[in-house]
Amino acid sequence: MACKLSLLPAKAETPASLAEQAPTTLHEEEEAAGAAEQRHSPDSVESLKSLLQQKLDGGEDEAALGILTRLVSAQPAVAEWKFLQGRLLCEMGRAWDARQVFEEILAANHLSFEALFENAILMDRCGEGEAVTTRLQEALNVAEEGHKEKEARDVRLIMTQMLFLQKNVEAALKSYQELSEEEPSDFRSYFCRGMIYSLIGRNEEAKEQFAKYRELSPKKFEVEGYLRTPLSRMKAFGSTEN
Repeated sequence: MACKLSLLPAKAETPASLAEQAPTTLHEEEEAAGAAEQRHSPDSVESLKSLLQQKLDGGEDEAALGILTRLVSAQPAVAEWKFLQGRLLCEMGRAWDARQVFEEILAANHLSFEALFENAILMDRCGEGEAVTTRLQEALNVAEEGHKEKEARDVRLIMTQMLFLQKNVEAALKSYQELSEEEPSDFRSYFCRGMIYSLIGRNEEAKEQFAKYRELSPKKFEVEGYLRTPLSRMKAFGSTEN
C-alpha cells in the first residue's frame, strides 16, 4: 500500500528485502544537488518547502528527493528533512539508502525515538528480527545506564511494537499493560493496545483502550501517525504471511 508523504511526519511502506537493493548513490545525489545550496535565505527555504510539497503531492519522487537533499544541505540541523528523506527512499524501494539515512541520525543521537522506530521497522520487514531486538536492547541499555527514563520508556514502546509485528501478540499486550501500569498518564500504550485489540477482533476491549487514549491525549498528537500506520498494515500483513 503506497502512501503519500507530507511535510508533517508520516510513515512509509518498507521494501521486502535489503538484499535486493543496489549500493547507495545517496551521497552522490546530495553532493550534486547541494553543491550550490550551502546556505539559503528563509525565503528560499520556504520556497523549497512549498515546491517539495507540490512534488510529493504529485508523486514526483525523484524531484522531491532532489529538493530534500538541498534542504538537508541548507538546514543540516533540521532533523525532519533527514527523516523525510529516509521515508521517501523507503517508498522508492531504496531500503539501503534509507537505512543509511536513519543510521546517520542515530550516529548523532543514539536514542532518537523516530530514527530507532523507522530503522526497526525497516530491519524487521527485511527479515532482521533478531538484529532488531539486539539493536533496541543496546539502546535501552544506553538509556538506562544514563538514567534517561523517558528515552528508556520510548525504546520499550518500540520493542513492544516489534513484538506485535513479529506476531507475539500476547507478549505485546502484556508489555503494553505493564507500561500502562508504570505510567498511567502515557496515552501511547492505550492507543497501541486499542489498535491490537481492534485488529484481532476484540472490539469491546479496543473501545475501552481508545476511550482511555482520547481521555489522556492532547488535541494535537504527532505520534499517532507513526504508531498507527505500521500496526494498521498488519491486518493485511497477517493475511499474507504464514
